[in-house]
Amino acid sequence: MCGLEIRRIPNKELADRTTVFSYESDHHYRVIIYERNDGDGWSIDLKRERFPQTFVKNDSSDKLVHDFKGDSEIYLAYVDGEEAGQLQIEFQDYNKSMRVWDIDIWSDFQRKGIGKALMDLCKKRANDQNARRIVLEVQSSNSKAIDFYKAMGFKLIGFDGSHYNNDDMTRGEVRLEMAIHL
Repeated sequence: MCGLEIRRIPNKELADRTTVFSYESDHHYRVIIYERNDGDGWSIDLKRERFPQTFVKNDSSDKLVHDFKGDSEIYLAYVDGEEAGQLQIEFQDYNKSMRVWDIDIWSDFQRKGIGKALMDLCKKRANDQNARRIVLEVQSSNSKAIDFYKAMGFKLIGFDGSHYNNDDMTRGEVRLEMAIHL
């Protein structure tokens, strides 16, 4: 993209910055767990389905910089000098993984290659750290993000059926873990 610049910003400069997690989706991946008839395990199915009505996620503001995100790196993307998105990543030495904590592209700048440019930067930083994989969390209800991650090469590696609430599976908002093995 012409006019795209990505800058690393020191965390202390963004200590008071909040971010709002929001999206709309017409589809989700329904997680179904079947206990095998023989009692020797389970079968798990993730099936793309249409929501009865558009799913709207608009969580309250949350601080971008948190202790639980460790020594993360934060990058801001600018298009012709205007802020267009952000990426927050952390190399986790204990398991040699690059964790994507946040990747957000402001709505006016979506579908213009900025997300790909930020993910390419993430891949470069992961390779610089000799990471074995890049891992991230996404909600099963955020089908546009899942489609983007799949296009970037991410594969499903796991899920948590009650991470956010006890009725996540019923509501269609299950925590999915996706990764690229490097």
